Amino acid sequence: MSRRPTQQQIAEKLGLSRATVSLALRDNPVIAESTRRLVRQAMRESGYVRNATAATLRTGRSRIVGVSFHNIAHQFFAEMLIAIEESLGAAGIATFLNNHSEDPASLSRFVENLAAYGAEGLLVSPPPGVGTDILEPVKRQATPIVYVSRRIREDADADWVVNADRQAMARAAQRLIDLGHRRIALIGGAPGTSVAEDRVVGFRTALEQAGIPWTSDLWRRCQPRLVEGARATLETLDWAERPSGYVCFNDLVAFGAMSALRARGVQPGRDVGVVGLGGTEEAAAFYPALTTVLDNPAKIGRIAAETLIARLEAPEAPPRQITLEPKLVIRESCGRPVA
Repeated sequence: MSRRPTQQQIAEKLGLSRATVSLALRDNPVIAESTRRLVRQAMRESGYVRNATAATLRTGRSRIVGVSFHNIAHQFFAEMLIAIEESLGAAGIATFLNNHSEDPASLSRFVENLAAYGAEGLLVSPPPGVGTDILEPVKRQATPIVYVSRRIREDADADWVVNADRQAMARAAQRLIDLGHRRIALIGGAPGTSVAEDRVVGFRTALEQAGIPWTSDLWRRCQPRLVEGARATLETLDWAERPSGYVCFNDLVAFGAMSALRARGVQPGRDVGVVGLGGTEEAAAFYPALTTVLDNPAKIGRIAAETLIARLEAPEAPPRQITLEPKLVIRESCGRPVA
């Protein structure tokens, strides 16, 4: 055989037709399992590697999907990405990844590259303030797009898989309200994303329904990162009336907030109540263990991948728009009822 064996050479070696080998390599049940095993063994022994470029030219399908998030280092998105890659990989689809870090220019370059490679789909959590025009290169090619976690509101007919962010934040705030807190700060998030906007509405609604006045300064805006959460929390400790409770945009912000509080001699779970959003594994291991609202990252990733695969199989189907319900997990950080 040549240095890069072909399907034809494998077929000749086994005394089979090239069509049979091709179907066997795709695990087509039309071919007997014993023949499929024989072909797979010959493929491994010969060092056969599927020529994706040739397959694309032959079928017109690249089997490439782009995934663009803003922080893949965060465990929430890492768990989501693992579930996406597993689901797409099982369907024979390769994943191209972009970490746009909230930079529209980064997403724009990635979308242009996807269009150039003829990608079959895009799973995206867009940066703040962007419109659908940023996705125009793939939209022109009728490439399916599924919004994940965040969405662009003007793209009302798109597929999306998101959390019930208003309910999640309202549930987090309500936990502190039920414990008797009346001075509660929201730490983290920035205007311009559907997630931040919905969570602020959920927080404000919970306060107002409990008869607690809402003022815009209760929302301490910052990027959803640990160090930013610590900084924003320290600012609240200089208020004339300090908060007795903190609701944090995500678990990472909550970890920063609790570290900042302890550094100033304020003990979470004893002196103040703290609640996060995200349901990360670290939430249970942190001290004190963090009360958090589960955001279902792996479930979101799996359903998002399945939604894109379904869209590829049925391009004309109605939009699939899924909102997952949150779950409150109570631990030590929210503390006991206040006097």
